[in-house]
Amino acid sequence: MIYKFGDKHVVFTNPVAKIFDSYKQTKKDQNESGGILLGKVYKDLIIIDSISEPSNEDCSGRYYFVRNVQKAQRIIEEAWKESNGERIYLGEWHTHPEDTPTPSNDDKKLLSNMLKDSTMEIDFLFMVIIGIKNPFVAVQQKGKKISKPLKNLKSSNGLEIIIYEDQAGKIFGFKVAGYLNLGPPGHDIYNAAFSQIFIGTINSIFALSEISDYILENENGFIRFVII
Repeated sequence: MIYKFGDKHVVFTNPVAKIFDSYKQTKKDQNESGGILLGKVYKDLIIIDSISEPSNEDCSGRYYFVRNVQKAQRIIEEAWKESNGERIYLGEWHTHPEDTPTPSNDDKKLLSNMLKDSTMEIDFLFMVIIGIKNPFVAVQQKGKKISKPLKNLKSSNGLEIIIYEDQAGKIFGFKVAGYLNLGPPGHDIYNAAFSQIFIGTINSIFALSEISDYILENENGFIRFVII
């Protein structure tokens, strides 16, 4: 799951996407589920790599989900400490028993209040609603209404490549996001081959240098490599 938020890419890792899929309300007697979003914020990237899952401490029904505030705060604090302050609270997620979900007034108020009370440096939070067929992904910014659904990257959007250079013009990394639009849907050989080119480049850097401090994010349709 990759989306665009201004000039940033918003990436939900594959493990997170699988958890979302596991809670889809596909059964008539299935209650709503939900939790919080956790991840890291970079200059040109927001990566959501962890989420909390529902527990007995939460309240839920067919058409509502209320998470336990105290438990969520403990999860946020633990994630922050374990990551040395890099992984932070980034918003809320829950399910709706509809194919293509839309936020309720209560959903909007929750996110607006969370952002208002937040002491973090960021001025935005994400809302993810998992529908039976499609997800709703939007952002709430301070002083603004919740956005329209963010657009996810598709093959028709093409491939975006960014090279990172320092002030001296030395390259210290790159980011690749999107897909090659060279074949019909379902034929991923072009994307797989292009991905291997960049993975091969990273492996060559490792083989020919003594780099030990780096950041590597690799998801479907997304690779980011930065030498620290």
